[in-house]
Amino acid sequence: MYDRQDLLIAAALQDDNRLGVDELARKVELSPSAVHRRIARLREDGIIKADVSVLDPKALGFGMTFIVEVILEKVRVGEVSAIKKRLKAAPEVQQIYNVTGDVDLLLIVLARDVEHFEQISRELFSADPHVRRYKTSVVMDRVKTGQTVPILASSAAASSVRRSPRVPSR
Repeated sequence: MYDRQDLLIAAALQDDNRLGVDELARKVELSPSAVHRRIARLREDGIIKADVSVLDPKALGFGMTFIVEVILEKVRVGEVSAIKKRLKAAPEVQQIYNVTGDVDLLLIVLARDVEHFEQISRELFSADPHVRRYKTSVVMDRVKTGQTVPILASSAAASSVRRSPRVPSR
């Protein structure tokens, strides 16, 4: 199980992954060496997945965001895996969710403009015989986007965090 200091470290790093160990140690009231060991453990356990910078798509020429609902033909598990792998490889596809309900996949796709999205949709959806139908919604306003996990939002959530079974407890 992770303790409160582990969660505080994880929360601070997801807000600003450039925090130095000394500054982080002051925030969580531990020694720098203890913080360093805990960060290493969070990485080993897969809690910290990556250290990234969040970029503004619009500032980089990707002015449009699309939400795409994909309905697949009846396909075998191996074919679905191949479809997911192909979609993951497309750089414009930002997120892919395999969902329940009326659709099979829900995607978030970036494009420079409508013409660019048309090209993407032809390549990814129209040309794929396993795609029965897809429906696109244009995002008018990015009200909230993020990848932060609300680990300190409630004490119940914090107390339910367990260590990964992949790595033995220390």
